[in-house]
Amino acid sequence: MFLLPAKLRRLLETRKDADGGLHVYASDQELVLAVRKVARQQGRTEEDVFTEFARAGKDLFINQDSLSERWGALSEREQEVLALVCLGFHNHQIAEKLSISHPTVKSHLQNIFYKYNLRSTKELRYALQDWQFQEWWDKRHS
Repeated sequence: MFLLPAKLRRLLETRKDADGGLHVYASDQELVLAVRKVARQQGRTEEDVFTEFARAGKDLFINQDSLSERWGALSEREQEVLALVCLGFHNHQIAEKLSISHPTVKSHLQNIFYKYNLRSTKELRYALQDWQFQEWWDKRHS
């Protein structure tokens, strides 16, 4: 089975057989159409395009695993700042919500950027866009 990016994986998932096991079908019509379209646009074979999709999915999977490890390396406060950033809060709002100063928020963000090897909140939000920070925040602060 190939490791595909979430969007492609969702195209393939959700079919279950009689014993309840999840099956992934490479012949899913939406994926086939997407592969054909890209192959046609780029003048490549469908096999080459699917292989590239699979490679991208593998890289994404490995990257997400790395991001999870980096999450564990953050302090509790850094995790809170990161979660609030990904929930769309601005620095001054984070400072107010966590009862810390604006410079302290900026310092935490610099540490987070360093640990994640990123340069901006935009990159951070993009890298962690599929993470369920609202659920995490609600559990932590209930």
